[in-house]
Order: sequence, then structure tokens, then C-alpha cells
Amino acid sequence: MKKIVLLALVAMIGFGLNALAQEEPDTSKIRIGNKKYTVIVDDDKEIRILTDEDSDVIIQDHKKFHRNKPGHRMDGTWDGLEVGLANLSNADYKLELPDNAGFLDYRMNQSWGFNLNFAEKSLGIIGNYVGLVTGLGYEYQQYMLTNDINLVKTEGGITGEALDIDLTKNRFSMSYLTLPLMMEFQIPVSGENHRIKLSAGVVGGLRLGSRQVQKYEASGGKEKIKTKDDFYLRDFRYGFTARAGYGDFTLFATYYPQTLFVNGKGPEVFPVTFGVHLGA
Repeated sequence: MKKIVLLALVAMIGFGLNALAQEEPDTSKIRIGNKKYTVIVDDDKEIRILTDEDSDVIIQDHKKFHRNKPGHRMDGTWDGLEVGLANLSNADYKLELPDNAGFLDYRMNQSWGFNLNFAEKSLGIIGNYVGLVTGLGYEYQQYMLTNDINLVKTEGGITGEALDIDLTKNRFSMSYLTLPLMMEFQIPVSGENHRIKLSAGVVGGLRLGSRQVQKYEASGGKEKIKTKDDFYLRDFRYGFTARAGYGDFTLFATYYPQTLFVNGKGPEVFPVTFGVHLGA
């Protein structure tokens, strides 16, 4: 404890003397407990500490002392905005729908996932190079269905019921509150502020809402139908997420090993999203 107090006093004295820009060496005497210390700061900003009892000499450059303090806190790769393509895979990890999921056929280039990760907490394990990252986020996914159908819940599960109108849009969307737990590695490349960042872990989701929005034209005007329902979607889900990036630009991918719908209430399709993460 005494050593910590001494070093703190040395730093304070060194910084103060440097600010005064004295040309001659400055000397200060400090008593800590039963020991007396003489602190000498010369023109080279070098600090020497002499003890009156045994004449031990401690040499410390106060600038180095400042630089060698623990670095900035661990800053994980979670908070920020994420935009990616929302897809559905089959049990063989292919981006193809199983035979009984034809009613869910969607336009990949119009099916998006948007994540607004608004809270983050990072815990450094090895300095600010290796740590755990958690937080909270809002996840929104939409699938632009190609078929003119209503999503209908039956006793046997979710299915598609054909419509006799031509839809201009048929959007199936859902939103979740997300909670991640990731291990992250950060590798300095060109200074401490330029790092390669690699992270992977799990993410849980609590469904906040889901709906189908249909648009069509009738009598020369545009019409819209909104249907809010759970559509047999899972209320809770978990997935695996990974990120790789440099600076504030990162690529991410998230895969949910659980089916999109409750077991036995829909086809075996698994959500997967990959895209770009832009740090806050």
C-alpha cells in the first residue's frame, strides 16, 4: 500500500513540476510512515527517489509511468446498427425450403434483418484484448413472401391459404429483444486503436411481436391489410452469433438451431442472417 501511495505522489509531483517547466532539478522531501524519501526531478524529466535510511535509488520516467497505466477499457463488438439478409435454411444447412414449406417462399433480395443493439457491457479478462461481451438489442426480421397467401393457424400448424387477389407486397415480420453473451478477441494491428476483432457466442431472443402486412390495388387505390398474431412462432429462442471486423466495420452472422415455429406447428426452417455491423 505504501508503495502505491509513493508512486501516486511521484506521478503527481512529476506532472506538476513538468507543468512549471523548471530549468534546475527540483527536490521534494516526503515522509511515509517512518521513512523519509527525497524526490529529484531533473531536466530530462527523470525522477529519482532516494531513501534516507539505505540510499536505495529508484529511477522512473514519469512520462513512461503515465503511459504504462492500464489501457482503455474493453470495448466489445455489439452496440451499433446491423443490417443483413434474412434467410431460412433447411435441416441440411442449405438455403432451400423443405417441400412442405412452399407457402413460405420469399424474395431473398427483399428479406432483411435489422438489429439495433442499444446497450453493451464488456468485461476484460486479459487486459482489453480478451473479454466477455453482453448487452441488449432490438432485432427485426422480415420475409417478403412471393405467394398471394394468408398465413393461417390450424390445429395441424401454420399453413398458407391462397387469396383471389394479386398482392403487390406480402410481408411476414417479427421482432425480438435480444441478449448476447460472447467471447471476444482483439488484436492490435497498427496501434491500440486499430484492431482486428473476432467474437463468437450465443444470443437469446424474446419475441415482442409478429405480423403479416399485405398490400394490393383495388378501385384505383392502394389497400393494406395488417394481421397481428403469434403465427406459432417461438416466444423464446437462442442462436449462435459470430463477428469479424476491423475498427468500426464488422461482418456478422447469426444462426438459430431451433425451428422458426414451435415444434410440430410448422415446417422445419431455421433462421439465418448475415450482414454488416456498424459500430456506434
